[in-house]
Amino acid sequence: MTTRLRLVRAQRLLRVQEQMRGIAERDLAANRAQAAKVEADRAAMLATLAGETMHGLFLDAAARRLRALAAEATELGATSTRLSEILRARGLAEKRAERQADGLLKLREREREQRALLEQLDLMAARGAHPPD
Repeated sequence: MTTRLRLVRAQRLLRVQEQMRGIAERDLAANRAQAAKVEADRAAMLATLAGETMHGLFLDAAARRLRALAAEATELGATSTRLSEILRARGLAEKRAERQADGLLKLREREREQRALLEQLDLMAARGAHPPD
């Protein structure tokens, strides 16, 4: 496989890694927004409970809702941790792909320079000239 082909593939991989990192960032942001919404709902519910005297069914319903919000907040927190790890892994994979593409780009440039020097030597040899000492 030529260096040019390897470079094209590495650049394609880099674009895919960038897209995957972007998706992971979007998912984490959406999760954090949902967690903030749940926390706002919990705060509003607690403020309502603190300001009013509720009895019977209303108090039971409010307690159930608070438990549900707490469970949802816990689940969102765990998901946020998992998404953060995924985002970190995607970022590292993107950096690896970027380093690989940069290395291949430098290698391709060195090969071009070497090819140009060899062509110059061939021309000089064909003319019978000697390279300067």
